[in-house]
Amino acid sequence: MVFVQDSLLARVILENWGVDPRNIEIVPQFLVRDPVIEATVTQLAIEARNGSPTGLLYAESACEFLACHLIQRHSTLSKAPRQSLGGLPAHRLRAVKSYIEENLGNPITLRELASLACVSVRHFERAFRQSLGVPPHRYVLERRVSAARDLLLTHPNLPIEGIARRVGFSSASHLSAAFSRRMGCSPATFRRLHA
Repeated sequence: MVFVQDSLLARVILENWGVDPRNIEIVPQFLVRDPVIEATVTQLAIEARNGSPTGLLYAESACEFLACHLIQRHSTLSKAPRQSLGGLPAHRLRAVKSYIEENLGNPITLRELASLACVSVRHFERAFRQSLGVPPHRYVLERRVSAARDLLLTHPNLPIEGIARRVGFSSASHLSAAFSRRMGCSPATFRRLHA
């Protein structure tokens, strides 16, 4: 069983469909399987079980997607949400990328990034992906791994735990998992190879 907060559904309805959420309901269905919901919830469970290696941004993105899918496929709304016509304008994309770089060591939320881009969260996700070819959570993760790589090279005496915290990972093991997936070796091995 999956529980989605009414406040999330209401916000998504208002931002993407522009209608009063109180007039929309999720249509009850009995013994119906939705492979999109199953896959999304399974991925969220794997993330939670593994200590959220891709971070809060991934979970937030998945929940936004899940809410949109529920409304689009299983509610009294029959039309798809307004589609974005293109990526983010260059000046807004620059602002978002600068914010990410300046805040790698801090939690970064989709709502903050969407607010910087002056669009809804769902529109931001689509437009960001269209602009850069990757979803926001992956872009942030890649920037964090890249920043960690730079610190490993430029600060050979800085403990890996300290590097992890500086670039927004919850622990050295969180950094190590993400770093190994992207770079093919652990941060410690990378540091030894480039000493």
